Amino acid sequence: MSHFAARRATLDDTTTIATLLGRCVRGREGILPGGHLPTAADVATILQTGNELIIATDAGGRAVGVVRLWADEGVEWFDLLVSAAPGAGRHLVHEVERRAQDSGLRIVRAKLPGDERLVRAFQRWGYMPIARDDSKGRPVLTVERRVPLLTVREQRRDDAARLAALTGEDPWPFEQGARPGWFVLADGERIGGALAVRDGGSGNATCEVPVLMDEYRRRGIELWMLDVAVRYASTRGFHTLTLASRPETDRFVRDLEDRKWHLEGRPGGGRYVRQLEEGELYAE
Repeated sequence: MSHFAARRATLDDTTTIATLLGRCVRGREGILPGGHLPTAADVATILQTGNELIIATDAGGRAVGVVRLWADEGVEWFDLLVSAAPGAGRHLVHEVERRAQDSGLRIVRAKLPGDERLVRAFQRWGYMPIARDDSKGRPVLTVERRVPLLTVREQRRDDAARLAALTGEDPWPFEQGARPGWFVLADGERIGGALAVRDGGSGNATCEVPVLMDEYRRRGIELWMLDVAVRYASTRGFHTLTLASRPETDRFVRDLEDRKWHLEGRPGGGRYVRQLEEGELYAE
């Protein structure tokens, strides 16, 4: 598990970011885009011109890394990656990749100074050089990685062991084949979450609270999985779908209400109810 957290930078962070860049890069300014250390005003301009900066913080909340990212024509790009603590840079790269997945983007590219050690590190992380630019007197490499798409799909027989480990369920029923109403969050070949829709009788269905590995939580993926549950239940003849009110679902109460779920009872002890329309394709 990473010892770092990542958050989006705001204009309140401009001095912190400029100081961090100075501490990490001073004397090697040529490796930065533009060839000089950005000031706090330069950082503010970056934030105000369509770019995003992500800060890595340590357990004490101190900024120990930063990266700039932007999307262009279906590609997630990043540069200006600096790290003041071992592992913080890798954490930021992983955060960029996660954000690309959440946006449905499969290609992540970075612009790097032509440093062999840095290029080797990125190759270990799955990035391959695709272009080199020497026009500005210093080599700048473009590296690329294709990240797997996140999908919510029906459970398969070969998911049995991973589903059992994730949910605590007996693996034997999964080993017999696909169980109706069971879905998994697939990150390439990896299983990151699971959800089940069960028949409650008399046209009612119950949706289990999505179970997710830590790294997939708090990204809104739960809502996406619940949309799949609504689509499934509405095409199986159910007229009502219910979901237990728990801290992990109450966090998205407004989003659930936007999706036509309504809370019966108190948060944490009641349930969310969704009236279904036959053949409903989207939870909108």
